[in-house]
Amino acid sequence: MDLYAALQKPKPFERGASIWTDARISPQMLQAHLDGSTDSASYAPDRIDKTVSFLRDRLCLDEGRSLVDLGCGPGLYAERFARQGVAVTGIDISESSIAYATTQAKQAGQLIEYRNQSYCEPFGESCFDAAILVWEDLGVLSPDERQAVLCNVAAALRPGGMFAFDVASEQRLSELDSGGSWESFETGFFRTHPHVVIGKTWLFPETNSYCETSVVVDDEIAVYHNHLTVFTEQRIAQELHSAGLVVDYVGGDLMGSPLTGESSQLGVVAVKKREAMPFSADR
Repeated sequence: MDLYAALQKPKPFERGASIWTDARISPQMLQAHLDGSTDSASYAPDRIDKTVSFLRDRLCLDEGRSLVDLGCGPGLYAERFARQGVAVTGIDISESSIAYATTQAKQAGQLIEYRNQSYCEPFGESCFDAAILVWEDLGVLSPDERQAVLCNVAAALRPGGMFAFDVASEQRLSELDSGGSWESFETGFFRTHPHVVIGKTWLFPETNSYCETSVVVDDEIAVYHNHLTVFTEQRIAQELHSAGLVVDYVGGDLMGSPLTGESSQLGVVAVKKREAMPFSADR
């Protein structure tokens, strides 16, 4: 790929190279997850603690109940829930994150099951009391991928089981800088040797999404696209309904904050239907 082609606007949800499976990025991604001073890959520890506290009550995760943590990364949520007696399964596509999480669990004597797989593929049948998908991961997927994940979640939950996740709200669009940037690095997130990163944010009103593109230039050119869909309460309710899930709660995050017009995020808890129910846009 030449630089001119790399800098063209992608199509909605067009995929470039994957930061999650790129061996050149994997060590830096793991370190970003573990860096408690930023929210660059995982939320900061204080926010994780507040999220776990809120979700444990909201999802009725008493001791012995079962939880699947989708996109579990290095186990930051899984280990906290496990310490409270919840039976946790963690799923992530990153080999390095799963390897780290598995080692940490063994050292701590925690019985957490970690699986190195994509949650876009089925991961169970009526075997979990609850599921979580944190750090707006649902919104990075295309509509077809989101529907597949929601159907997988619905299949894996027991009737009445609950699913908690967060997504970006439409407020996020007003916070975007749609300009471009470039910066040179001796070493950095994308590469551990000298390289240049050219960045650009693209808007896609037709799909209620935007894309943050990073073009990395060293002895070759690599393009990384990070797409993110923004949601209203009604749009997320419609997508959940199509998979057999019903909205139970919507807040400004997954820590229990109220939803306001200034919230850049929706924290959502949905319930697996026990039987067919008609959809209402007012729900």
